[in-house]
Amino acid sequence: MDAYKKLIVGLFVGATMLLFGVGLFLIGDAKQLFSKSFDISADFEKVTGLEIGTKVRVAGMDAGAVTVITIPPQPRAKFKVRFRITEKLHPLVRRDSVASIQTDGLLGNKFLEVDAGTDASPIAKDGSGIRGEEPFDWGNLMDQVKLTVKAANDVVVGLKEPLHDAITKISDTAHSTDVMIRTATPRVRGILDSSNKVAANIQQIAEGIRQGRGAVGALLYDEQLSGNVKQAVTDARQAVQHLRDTTESAKKMVAKVDESEIVPEVQQAVKNMREITAQVKDAVEKFQSATGEGGGVGENLQRTLASANEAMSDLSDDTEALKHNFLFRGYFKKRGFYDLGGISAPEYQAGKVVGKGFTRHPIWLEGSALFTVDAKGVEGISVTGKAAIDEAMAAILQFPRNGPMIVEGYATAGTPSEVFLRARRRAALVRTYLIYRFHLRPNYTGIVAMGAALVEGGTGEGVRLVSFYKK
Repeated sequence: MDAYKKLIVGLFVGATMLLFGVGLFLIGDAKQLFSKSFDISADFEKVTGLEIGTKVRVAGMDAGAVTVITIPPQPRAKFKVRFRITEKLHPLVRRDSVASIQTDGLLGNKFLEVDAGTDASPIAKDGSGIRGEEPFDWGNLMDQVKLTVKAANDVVVGLKEPLHDAITKISDTAHSTDVMIRTATPRVRGILDSSNKVAANIQQIAEGIRQGRGAVGALLYDEQLSGNVKQAVTDARQAVQHLRDTTESAKKMVAKVDESEIVPEVQQAVKNMREITAQVKDAVEKFQSATGEGGGVGENLQRTLASANEAMSDLSDDTEALKHNFLFRGYFKKRGFYDLGGISAPEYQAGKVVGKGFTRHPIWLEGSALFTVDAKGVEGISVTGKAAIDEAMAAILQFPRNGPMIVEGYATAGTPSEVFLRARRRAALVRTYLIYRFHLRPNYTGIVAMGAALVEGGTGEGVRLVSFYKK
């Protein structure tokens, strides 16, 4: 019986060692630990999602892993990422190769992609550096989309009133022109009738003089006087002809006014402006529909975000379960905390956030110099506030970055719910600024809404940065 038990124990130990050896071999083979390799480095402003051990690919082929990530000594400096590449792919890595941070799919893991260089460039030596290309930032894209939508909306709103005024002025001009033409037409016709009568009378007088009728006709016997009269008649005829020419010109002018296309052209212009206004209105309605008020792009984007949120929620549940699994919880206990996203103010005040051995370093930032409120009443970080945060982080970054950072939010005015929401919103604003400004790890940076708690050395309106570190 004892021999049987020993045999069972021996088989169990042997199987365990065999599985351990196979697992070690598979992990080492995946990380390229058993093949000859060389080291290359690249600099990045952001190491979005990169960690020690992140997979490295050369021209799409698995080639190695990230070995060292050096944190920059100051905010404006870059991260230096050193990674290992298998020797068999060394001929593809040239001095003009570019390293970039990529993602497997929309929500996949991050990996480091190294493009194959050109034939004209020499092979990159072991320990040398290549150029790093910054990763694509979806947050910046959404900010640009937001600014574009706002600019388009401002343009449409700005054109609304000028278009209305232009249409009103064109309509008034058309009406005034029509009234002027209708008013002037009878007067022009009266002038023409009078001119015709005058011309007829003058013609009759001249005819009588030529026939010798009346006293004027008797003067024709006097040659000198007759010559004078003839000259006068000639002048009168010229005057009549000029008057006739004037009359014809006036008739032509009236005919042109009657046949003019000015009024129809003005009416057509008004019609065109109305059509343009309708087209602008239709474009605005289609644009609003596309941005979410009637489906289209906005609705598809909302569905995509909802699916992404659901997937991230499921992934969060899975990772939370793994944290408390006996195979992984030792890591989180050694790190000092499990999750900074779900802590409450009572738990934080009771010291349940981090484990023992951490030193606490707080810095208070007054809210009056930190935040500003826009025209819509939305609170944001002011330029002065950002400078104050930068100064505080310059002091915090002198200590080791081996523990979490907590942003405490404080507010005093309003109802309890308003105080809680404003305190949490302030802490969230500062946390977001710290992550993107100083490249802090999101899972090592948390927020706590302290509400209207009393603050030593402050008014209770603002935030406090608390850095935990081990010496």
